[in-house]
Amino acid sequence: MTDDPPRAATLPPGYDEEDPYDGADLSTFPDWWRRNVEEFREHDMRPYRPPRFADGELTTERIESLEDEYDIELRFRSVNPQAGGRWELTMNGTPIATVDRRREGEGFTRYGLTADEFESIVRDAVTG
Repeated sequence: MTDDPPRAATLPPGYDEEDPYDGADLSTFPDWWRRNVEEFREHDMRPYRPPRFADGELTTERIESLEDEYDIELRFRSVNPQAGGRWELTMNGTPIATVDRRREGEGFTRYGLTADEFESIVRDAVTG
């Protein structure tokens, strides 16, 4: 987390001080990333910044790898959509872990477990 002050509520939707994709060749990004960048732009949202685990690793590729390996569906979902509400990790719709989650000022979601902890939880649930 940064020491920057929070964003002013008066800023228009989609406003961001910087565009991390300015000048970037989007064709070099994975398909899932490119689709999200384009969808966020279509809806005038802040630039897409992918979710991360606590150690900084991006979540999507680790999730997709485990889904493909075990033929399962993994999702982070809100149990209580209020600020600070509980989140859980589900496998094929069944909760397998409670997970801390927070939105960072930089505009991305950070889950409160490392990529290796996540993988261990999933593998234990599959073999459990």
